[in-house]
Amino acid sequence: MAGFAARSRPGRHAIERGAITRARDGVMSNLKPFYDGFSNALFRPQPGGVPDGFPAKAAHRFAIYRNNVHRGLGDALAAAYPTVKKLVGADFFATLARDFIASEHKRPGSLALYGDGFADFIANYDAARGIAYLADIARLERARLEALHACDTPPLAAADLAGCEADIGQMTFAAHPACRLVISDHPVMSIWQMQNPQDGQVPAKSILNQPEAILVTRPAMSLQMQVLSPDAAAFCRAVLWDCATVEDAVDRASEVNHTFDITQCFADLLLSGALRAISCTGEQHGR
Repeated sequence: MAGFAARSRPGRHAIERGAITRARDGVMSNLKPFYDGFSNALFRPQPGGVPDGFPAKAAHRFAIYRNNVHRGLGDALAAAYPTVKKLVGADFFATLARDFIASEHKRPGSLALYGDGFADFIANYDAARGIAYLADIARLERARLEALHACDTPPLAAADLAGCEADIGQMTFAAHPACRLVISDHPVMSIWQMQNPQDGQVPAKSILNQPEAILVTRPAMSLQMQVLSPDAAAFCRAVLWDCATVEDAVDRASEVNHTFDITQCFADLLLSGALRAISCTGEQHGR
């Protein structure tokens, strides 16, 4: 029994590790109110003074730091949403960015991807309600940004389909990490192209006020946008968003257009690099 008791007694190192863990947890618990107060002072819409625990004489230096943080985040938003800025003007965008930054109330993990909630914020921003398409322009620009920064994974190729013996109608597909689908009630792609004419392209003088669905992909590391027909949009939404089988996706597309061409649509998906893997009878095939 004595031997058993000796083996059961915690060793010195185990006791020390436990003490360190408890001390660390205690420190983090005590620091949380400080960090919360610091964040509140940093992102308050109309900040003043310093966070609790700071001496009053630090107010000027903290104001400089706060201004630098807000300017950096504002610049990141302007870089991520340049077309939104063009449409509303620099002054309005600065106000929009300031209010968004205050509402976020958090520091981003990456400035390159900052602003993931910007489109939803615009949709509920009173001063922007007169520009009905603005939020969807932001969604398109966000889709472009995420596609640009997505991981580099080989897309599904036609040869990968040869390894799947299941009925094609029962197949499901996984979207490529760089694939995004933007479905809007407004002609957002046409508006975007008008604001960002490519080399040699003459901007359109007028735009038809009609819904547009845009497939954003990155084949061969080159960003690509494609306006989809309504039936192709229904098919892609079912496959890419809802993980529907090919059969179900074709049914949805056929409800929009009874002459839907699955062969052409699927070929376009493969060529654009929109797909990453295929699942047939529970088995994954792909790159």
